[in-house]
Amino acid sequence: MYSSMIDFNKISQSLAETIEAIRNEQDLSPFALEQLENAQNELQQAMSYSLSSLHK
Repeated sequence: MYSSMIDFNKISQSLAETIEAIRNEQDLSPFALEQLENAQNELQQAMSYSLSSLHK
């Protein structure tokens, strides 16, 4: 998939909202929260890579 077709902002917003919802849950799932935070970190890496490849 081409990075120009990926809407990083929508993905980032969805992850942030989901993480917030998980944190507000009474029945907190630490594993789910950890996985979402890992996904958020990987998204940041993908965004950095995408931006760096545009400048080549």
